[in-house]
Amino acid sequence: MEVVRWWQQFSGQAIVGDKTGQELKMLPARIEAFGLVAKASPDAQVLVPNNPRQRRYGDNPYQGYDTSRRPFLFQGDLPDDINPMMRVVAVDDQAWTLPLLRKRGKIEKGDLVLEWSAGQNSALDTRKISKGRDVGNVVVRRRTDVGLVDVVHHITFAFVFHAFKPKGVLIQ
Repeated sequence: MEVVRWWQQFSGQAIVGDKTGQELKMLPARIEAFGLVAKASPDAQVLVPNNPRQRRYGDNPYQGYDTSRRPFLFQGDLPDDINPMMRVVAVDDQAWTLPLLRKRGKIEKGDLVLEWSAGQNSALDTRKISKGRDVGNVVVRRRTDVGLVDVVHHITFAFVFHAFKPKGVLIQ
């Protein structure tokens, strides 16, 4: 018997199937440049497609997506005061634009620490991800009694943040 379930990436909520309405527990995760991961953890495993003939690893089927004026196939309301395709770092109901974080290098808000460093190519820019422009690496952590701890966050586009957090605060 085949079971079909679709889970919404941004919210973790099931939107199709017998788990509809339930939510997955979000876990902190980083998206980092391969070179950083290889240097920090030389024995780390890399997730690659099961069927390499389906699409060549490192190829982008959405060339130019993140530089387009409007999001592909999105039917909802777009934010008025920002380019909908602007990358943002979202934590709960707040988001900071990637250009702001890149300019400052580090943003601290209470116990929250957001950091940017160069060296990660956009996966949505050119046909070959390795040729994409540098959008940088982002680390989001919270100060605790035991030190800095990774925090659940999203590196997404302004239109996505607006769609899921319409009353959220976006800092530019």
